[in-house]
Amino acid sequence: MPGPSSRFAVAIHVLLILAMHPGRSICSDSIASSVGTNPVLIRRMMGTLRSAGLVASRAGSLGGFMLGKPASGISLDAVYRAVEESQVFHQHEPNKDCPIGRRIQPICRKVFSEAEMALVDSLKDKTIADLVDLA
Repeated sequence: MPGPSSRFAVAIHVLLILAMHPGRSICSDSIASSVGTNPVLIRRMMGTLRSAGLVASRAGSLGGFMLGKPASGISLDAVYRAVEESQVFHQHEPNKDCPIGRRIQPICRKVFSEAEMALVDSLKDKTIADLVDLA
């Protein structure tokens, strides 16, 4: 069974760093130091966030990363959708000979889907700018 993902939390951390330094390019080494991870992992995440239009990059000695749009225009659901690769809840392989085991997967799929949609909906009204105010 897969463990919980920290990609969403790391993406928020990264975007807050960039939001708190508007107009300035921040290198992956500096971001990685704050996050407490390897710069290679940060560069991979930045590629994902760049593909989603949430960050931009600049090459060269003064290069680095910056927000791809204003912090007020980056909703948390967009961040979540950009970085999370799997659903929050995961199925198990039940015993198909059990009367419950035969029917549990479609039941859980419906419940899990509704819960995931509620989670994403709850993130739509929150932006990176809202979190900057808390940081």
